Amino acid sequence: MAALAGTEAGWNQALDRLLAHADSRFGAAASFTFPSDHEYTMVRAFEAPRELVFEAMTHPQHVRNWWPPERIGLDICEIDLRVGGGWRYVMDMPDGSTIEFFGEFKEVEPPVRLVYTEIFAPYPDTPSLVTTLYDEIEGRTIVTCTVSFPSPEVLQMVLQTGMQEGANASYDRLAALLATRSTA
Repeated sequence: MAALAGTEAGWNQALDRLLAHADSRFGAAASFTFPSDHEYTMVRAFEAPRELVFEAMTHPQHVRNWWPPERIGLDICEIDLRVGGGWRYVMDMPDGSTIEFFGEFKEVEPPVRLVYTEIFAPYPDTPSLVTTLYDEIEGRTIVTCTVSFPSPEVLQMVLQTGMQEGANASYDRLAALLATRSTA
């Protein structure tokens, strides 16, 4: 019995250290690392259970509320969440133009893992592969998103668009949406 209590105490201490590390490392903003010259990994902690985070990131009625930049409409938001299913987002820009992203789901394991392609419509020959993991620790969800591009040049092109700032702004809106859903 004493050994079991010691194991439980050790496990709880490890979880506390992991949560403290997540707080200090990730804070409110997403953390970006670059595991290779053609990929980045973005990590963000959300104060919500992973089922709720997964739902908010995979259902069109929720994605419309957090994914597009402020003051930009998401005219089309289609998600066929199954292996081989597709997704498509079309944003309406203030100048009247549109920006389209689309792809295909390669792996779907709710609420743990998603793997899908992402294509920016003007560059259909430069698909990226996105792997998103959802880890829940004591009601908090750590989302780890790794994006692999076909070349270092494509990664650099994406980074020059302000993608990191845009992703953080979108994730801030997602966190606000989750706060309203988890307290309702």
